[in-house]
Amino acid sequence: MQTVTIIGCGVIGAMIAYELSKCKEYELNVTVLEVNASPAIGATGSALGVLMAASSSRARGVLVKLRLASLSKYDRLIAELTAQTQHNILYNRNGILNLYRSPDAETKSRSLSEIRKRQGFDLQWLDRDQIAQDFSQWQTDGGLLSPCDRAVHPTQLVNALVEAATQNGVKFLWNTPVENLEDLSSDRIIVTSGLGSNALLSPFLKNHPKYAGQALMQPVAGQALLLHIPKLNLKNVVHIENEDGSDLNIVPLDSDRYWLGATLEFDPSELPNEANVSLLLEQAIAWCPTFANAEVLETWAGDRPRPVANQSPILGFVPDHPHILIATGHYRNGVLMAPVTAQITKDLLLTGTSDLPWRPFTL
Repeated sequence: MQTVTIIGCGVIGAMIAYELSKCKEYELNVTVLEVNASPAIGATGSALGVLMAASSSRARGVLVKLRLASLSKYDRLIAELTAQTQHNILYNRNGILNLYRSPDAETKSRSLSEIRKRQGFDLQWLDRDQIAQDFSQWQTDGGLLSPCDRAVHPTQLVNALVEAATQNGVKFLWNTPVENLEDLSSDRIIVTSGLGSNALLSPFLKNHPKYAGQALMQPVAGQALLLHIPKLNLKNVVHIENEDGSDLNIVPLDSDRYWLGATLEFDPSELPNEANVSLLLEQAIAWCPTFANAEVLETWAGDRPRPVANQSPILGFVPDHPHILIATGHYRNGVLMAPVTAQITKDLLLTGTSDLPWRPFTL
């Protein structure tokens, strides 16, 4: 029996554990080690779970291929997890409405729509009249509706993955820090621990030309709000692109509650603070005046792992150490890319390679 140890139980670690637990034809003894007392405490716990792949502005490339492949796995994944665990996983199938104020937004959106159509994904440009009819509270001249994109509650997803993997025989050990990978007696080790991967992998990369003397990843801070907004009546996820290039995500929950988050990269020492709360709300109000009635129920912040000298994410084997695999550094796309990352990692662990395009993301 081959022993496999996964370091970290955010969405990536949990998804890999679940994927490996379904490999009944292989004799795998899988254990997950998590430094915290419960799963999804780090970057996953501060994510909004927006699964934006079809309407992402990048049209082509290997990363786009991976994102679209991962998105395509989600409907079946949620159905499987719900049937097995009976967990409630908040999963928004209403698509994402992308709003812009750029004068060339329609031209770019229609061009993207043609490309996505050939890739098997439907995007719909909504003109001023359609926006006024279907999304009257939003102050914009047009938008791109992506019915194929989704959103999922990250913590609920991870809890279901842990439950399903546990039922399938995976062992999870909480409050279990790892200081040295060489201390682990395991046939295979999979490092998924985000920023915690820096210390674990630095001894193996000290002679690497790109990483000698510097960290593998750097923290990038983000902030989000939980709001109560009566009469917003929003069912779609809304993605807003401001004139300065910054953007906002609004995610419907339940009982008139919404998440509001930004990809703005705040100084971690300032998070969360009242000034940033006001900034996020002011930006949302500029697009939808109803946000002036928002009650802030909760604020939180988290650091996302961004590779320093590598593409995001980092996938593959540690150089000269083929028993150690890396699946981390997803930055803002961890939840979206978790299913395809798990597939690639499983392929690499079992066969040494994958038909999916993983090589551009190796160290």
